[in-house]
Amino acid sequence: MPLMQKSPRTHFRLLTALLLTLSVIAAACGGSDPSTTEASTEIDQAAADDYSDFKVVMILDGSAEDGGWNTTHLRSGRKVEANFPGIDFSFVEEIEPGQPATNAFQDAVDAGANLVIGTTFYQFDMIDVAAENPDVYFLTWSGFEPQPNVGHFSQASEDGRYMDGIVAGSLTKSNIIGYPVGFSFEEVNRALNAFTLGVREVNPDAEVRAVYLNTWFDPAIEQQAAEALANAGADVIAHEVGSQVYATVMAQNDGYVIGYTNDWSDFEPEAWASSLLFDWSTYYIEQIDAILAGEFEAGMSYGGLKEGWIEFAPYGPDVTQETLDLIDERVAGILDGTFDMFAGPIKDNQGNIVVAEGETIAFGDRSACCQWLVEGIVGEIPAG
Repeated sequence: MPLMQKSPRTHFRLLTALLLTLSVIAAACGGSDPSTTEASTEIDQAAADDYSDFKVVMILDGSAEDGGWNTTHLRSGRKVEANFPGIDFSFVEEIEPGQPATNAFQDAVDAGANLVIGTTFYQFDMIDVAAENPDVYFLTWSGFEPQPNVGHFSQASEDGRYMDGIVAGSLTKSNIIGYPVGFSFEEVNRALNAFTLGVREVNPDAEVRAVYLNTWFDPAIEQQAAEALANAGADVIAHEVGSQVYATVMAQNDGYVIGYTNDWSDFEPEAWASSLLFDWSTYYIEQIDAILAGEFEAGMSYGGLKEGWIEFAPYGPDVTQETLDLIDERVAGILDGTFDMFAGPIKDNQGNIVVAEGETIAFGDRSACCQWLVEGIVGEIPAG
């Protein structure tokens, strides 16, 4: 019996059936299902966003719960955690500069840290550790010594401190404002100067009495300083040291306290006036991104309002709307470049011209300023 020849229609039916079969198989395997492809992409993205292999250790010189400097750094570290899902972030508290800090930096390296952050002036404590571990990155506050795997950072605290000065100058009735500070670092003097310039914009008769305590945190010494200033007539105290005693002393003396990266508005609400706040997370996130991309650049970073490093705590109930409006105007002027607090002429408190008329201290040069105090400050920078 001869073989039957298939007709063209039969060929078409067989081809159609074959194509249908292949399409069913492809669908079952997920080859042409858009939802399956989308789910696969989400899984790949989740894997790409897993930063669990990157370890960050933060070294704090005080308590993470001090409500000020160290709390601010830890808060910024928590923002890093939120920005890099799964990142291995930890911190060590109460590490004094010197050998304890050197040991802490080395311990962090030994624990597998990719990045170690020093939140105070630890430069000389970590520089040898950094040199011996070139594959680990280090960030340290207010340093300057060059090292390929080290980033130094310092804040333009003047951007916020000027606004605190406006508040102080508007609130004082005695025209005596106390200002205990820690050490005679450039940043400390610069912030004190900016504060005083803000005071004297609104109250040229006020004076700022500066006291250098040679400590960042010592409640007993700070208590003595706060009480001495109050007894001398200060009805506003600002500070750049860490204890809450200033708020307590001012509350007891019907005065006002201005914090330093503190929000004590709930602690002594009637005495509370204002405080700049630092947000280091912008810098930390930028540096981690650069490390991960292989684009880390050593050197100094300096940031203020424009860079997103400074914000403000809530203002106290006695700060007037007129004062708030002026602060808004000055902040806007810094952001758009129309206001320059360091535009000359500026005299120091010895009567010398330190910034001539028509001149200024450029933003990029401010981290090295100042070893002088502006007119209106009672006190002097300690020798050495």
